[in-house]
Amino acid sequence: MKINSWINNINRVFIPRLTKEINKRFDMAERTIDFPLSHYNKFLKSIKQEDIIAYPSYAEYDELKDKIAKYNGLNRDNVFLSTGSGACIKAVLEVTMNPGYNIVSPNPSYPMYGIYGKIFGGEHISVPYPDSQVYSLDNLMDKVNDKTRLVIISNPNSPIGDYKSIDELRRVCEFLKQRDIIFLIDEAYVDFCPESMLPLIYEYDNVVISRTFSKAFGAAGIRVGYLLGDPKTIKIITKVQLTYPLSTLSVKFACFLLDHINEVQDYVKDTIRDRDLLCNMLEDKGYDVIRSHTNSIHFHEGQGDNSETIAKLKNQGLAFKSGDMSTGTPVKIPGDERGTWIRLSVGPKINEIIEKII
Repeated sequence: MKINSWINNINRVFIPRLTKEINKRFDMAERTIDFPLSHYNKFLKSIKQEDIIAYPSYAEYDELKDKIAKYNGLNRDNVFLSTGSGACIKAVLEVTMNPGYNIVSPNPSYPMYGIYGKIFGGEHISVPYPDSQVYSLDNLMDKVNDKTRLVIISNPNSPIGDYKSIDELRRVCEFLKQRDIIFLIDEAYVDFCPESMLPLIYEYDNVVISRTFSKAFGAAGIRVGYLLGDPKTIKIITKVQLTYPLSTLSVKFACFLLDHINEVQDYVKDTIRDRDLLCNMLEDKGYDVIRSHTNSIHFHEGQGDNSETIAKLKNQGLAFKSGDMSTGTPVKIPGDERGTWIRLSVGPKINEIIEKII
């Protein structure tokens, strides 16, 4: 068959989830507990049959854009909507990549950056972490060349969870601005870190920020993501938007969350608190712990191969990721030879749950 030759070198892993139960779904960096029933039922009462029967209205999209813009202190023309932040990122690749050009990003990071680049004929320059848990911006910039059309970082980065300050990234913005290269900052986990890089879009028209409703907002199932950037850049990206990228139900729930932002903020506050308590508890028990600015952490038995801990977690029916391939992709830490780390998504009371198990 006449297909793109690079597709044969792509290996995608699609593994059925072990569970989606509350306080057991610790594998996908989602909300780990349900919304309060009164909160959820209030939303359900707003659903009508036409929300399902009819195509979405662009007026509804504009309403969501307006709410996102207000939440971020921007205007509607600063906002691009699509089916999760992954689709938003793919749209940026679509308007920048062609055969002969490249995208630069750290590794490990969100693996779809490189795959999306190849879809549009580009080359992916993957910049590995040095032998540490903090990647180097200097190494990243060193890989930029005259064929580079896009640089992407996650901040905080996933899966390691390290974080760059706005002053650190401002240097990269300036470097790429001089070369007329778009700098995409993926802020999927921004609510769990000290601050957003949002001020940079006022300073640099080449900066684009991606966000999602899947993490702190607790709505991974509605598949809503968005980009924030200079209106001229957003207008260009909108040219490749799907005709109806979001369902009416998705738009309604995203609007509902923004109208009830206190519920989101309370969840974030409780998650950060109990994430840090969990790290303290694990360290007290002799585990090596990689603290994170996201809603996931890594930990490993100080003396052992993690097999005992993995068995205990599995015995309780918990969904998580580890070096055991049956739980997903291998989990490794830069600068550490062990390939059996556990990656655990966290939420409120996670420390109490794990303490009872291990």
